Amino acid sequence: MANHLFALDLPLPKKIYGHGWLVMKDGKMSKSKGNAIYPEMIVKRYGLDALRYYLMRAIPFGNDGIFTPEDFIDRINFDLANDLGNLLNRTVAMINKYEDGVLPDLTQTEPTKFDADLEKVAKDAIAKYGDLMDNLQFSDALDAAWKLVARANKYIDETEPWNLAKTPATKKQLDSVMGHLAESLRIIALLIQPVMTHAPKQMFEQLGLDPAIDEQETLEWGHLPAGNKVVEQGTPIFPRLDAEKEVAYIKSQMQPPKKAATVDEKTRKGEIEWKQFDKSEIRVAEILNVEKVKNADKLLKFTLDAGDEGTQQILSGIAEYYPDFKQLVGKKVLAVVNLKPRKLKGEMSEGMLLSSEDNNGKVTLLQVDAAIENGSLIS
Repeated sequence: MANHLFALDLPLPKKIYGHGWLVMKDGKMSKSKGNAIYPEMIVKRYGLDALRYYLMRAIPFGNDGIFTPEDFIDRINFDLANDLGNLLNRTVAMINKYEDGVLPDLTQTEPTKFDADLEKVAKDAIAKYGDLMDNLQFSDALDAAWKLVARANKYIDETEPWNLAKTPATKKQLDSVMGHLAESLRIIALLIQPVMTHAPKQMFEQLGLDPAIDEQETLEWGHLPAGNKVVEQGTPIFPRLDAEKEVAYIKSQMQPPKKAATVDEKTRKGEIEWKQFDKSEIRVAEILNVEKVKNADKLLKFTLDAGDEGTQQILSGIAEYYPDFKQLVGKKVLAVVNLKPRKLKGEMSEGMLLSSEDNNGKVTLLQVDAAIENGSLIS
């Protein structure tokens, strides 16, 4: 890399950041071990945000991290569904119930005795988050954001908005609670935006805020826009998962690759003597022409140049594997040229072409280098 930068007359980096390995409980990920996890599968089933959050929160940057299906699903259920998702759902539902769906004006409310501590936790989270992200301590930065998530959830239990709603005398305190919860969620969405690409926008949308989130300059307490209307019915941004079912699913995707089929006694052909094998005459032959055999869907008729042996006609049942069989003309293949001729579908076949069959049953003609002379004997 340094040579390329020198050549382009570009400055060399002062720091190079390297992340650790993502490993499994039984060691390094390996397809041969059958313990590999593919991000495409994780994203398709659980979403990109869940994977990004897990990698940033559960694995400190620069260190090796151990992935387990159990830990991954627990992070989704507890951190994302229970803590963050439930906080958003409850807040939107209560604003609809107690505020007619409209965000209150925090400057016109009466504070509760718990407001100041929630505000302090939010301000501390903002300050710590920035410093930690600048120092690549992503896991600790998210931990700071989740301290605000936890504090906001506790704030609901402390303020008991359902009791404040029972009497008009505490209506302004109820407004303060709803505003503080909405403002906490706005700040949380801004904090997690560098890591999670979808959830912050969904949070803004449900709070009735601009989902573009071009408000980094308002990453401080007290910028909740009064009068915005939340959605009438909030949707869980992280639905809770059936842990047992999902852990089993992930493990099912970690199965070792299928081993090549082994030949057992039932499929092995009977042994032959070397003298019998030595009677087979296998030569390199060039395909001069290929055409379908009439009234035979599987058969192709090959005209071959086998050198001094002259042209030979061989029938082979591989039509389904070569729909564009004309492309085989000019290829050099291996043919057993001294088999006793036999008639198939009214056509004579004067030998056999050698081919391979993979584990899925696909048949492929064995081909050789074009430089090998027609008629060359395989021994």
